[in-house]
Amino acid sequence: MIITKITNGFVCQRFDTKPRRFVGQEFISADDSVWETEVGDALCKTDNDDAALIYGEGGVDEPELAMEMKQPAEIGGIDRFKIGDKVLATPDQTGDTWNEFQGTVKGFRAGELVTVEDQDGDCFDCYPDQLESLEEKDRTKD
Repeated sequence: MIITKITNGFVCQRFDTKPRRFVGQEFISADDSVWETEVGDALCKTDNDDAALIYGEGGVDEPELAMEMKQPAEIGGIDRFKIGDKVLATPDQTGDTWNEFQGTVKGFRAGELVTVEDQDGDCFDCYPDQLESLEEKDRTKD
């Protein structure tokens, strides 16, 4: 049986105002958590049957899993790019109405989008995973 641990808390994100980029983040959990079944029924830690699901038979320690968040550099986010970089932009499969194009990074928006100008002067906000650096591609050919 799969049960779900729900932990409340806060995400603290650090933002560097000079390059206008997020540089780190962490999750700070509250002291309380709740457990639920796959269908959303709450489990009670004081009920013997429910406690056995959470702690294991005769167990006393609640299962823990590190709540490590990926940092911007690990995600391959906007930190991979700088203004002026040449990139290949590829639309995702969720309804983008533009075609693949080569362009130049013009800026960053909302801490997660890269603004790319195409060869016609039109700008598009792209997610980092939609972009491939043409500079990196050229360096790997050499």
